[in-house]
Amino acid sequence: MTTSSAPSLSEAPATVAIVGGHGKIALLLTELLADSGAVVRNIVRNPDHATDIEERGGTPVVLDVEKAGVEDLVEAYGDAEAVVYAAGAGGGSNAFRKYTMDLGGSLLAQQAALELGPHTRFVQISFIGAQNPVAEGTDAIFSAYWDAKRIADDALMTSDLPWTIVKPGALLDDPATGTLTVESGTSRGAKTRRADVAGFITLVLADPRTIGKEFDISEGDTPMAEALEAHLSQG
Repeated sequence: MTTSSAPSLSEAPATVAIVGGHGKIALLLTELLADSGAVVRNIVRNPDHATDIEERGGTPVVLDVEKAGVEDLVEAYGDAEAVVYAAGAGGGSNAFRKYTMDLGGSLLAQQAALELGPHTRFVQISFIGAQNPVAEGTDAIFSAYWDAKRIADDALMTSDLPWTIVKPGALLDDPATGTLTVESGTSRGAKTRRADVAGFITLVLADPRTIGKEFDISEGDTPMAEALEAHLSQG
């Protein structure tokens, strides 16, 4: 259902920087944003990823966020009006890198976004349940990841940035459905397709009503624009 306060495409940022720009969600998001006419700056550590990014319409910007300073990242952002933090240490990494990448990288990205100006949108990908204490019995590496995400989310929510946090469930590589359940306080165990996460982020970026909000997104039967609208209408 559309209301008079629904966003128009003109409200979407013209240039978006994606930190962790070669991740699976990042590449899917790049293609969607580029197809809509946005300029996408994909910040990556590995120059060998440039071709994959260019094939999807993005502009590769090579920078190792774990070794960069604030000014390096500001330069990498260019004239971005929005930043999406999609970076992470990834599977197979140790606990230390969860803190240097999932936490330290996010904090650096937030600080650099503030340098661009107080109106720079910042969208962070987290996970359902990240706000809770680490569950008993969680292994050491996922415990570190959980801690890192929770602290990074808390830091973003207390920053001066116009932030949004998108929290999918366990990630799937299946094709997009275009449908989602959008809630708050969802129980862990939910699943979400990466392609639908990317689609949902495009909606978030185009809708200023999503600023200052967290969204748990998981597989559902409602077209995602309608699911977002219904959730926002709940206040």
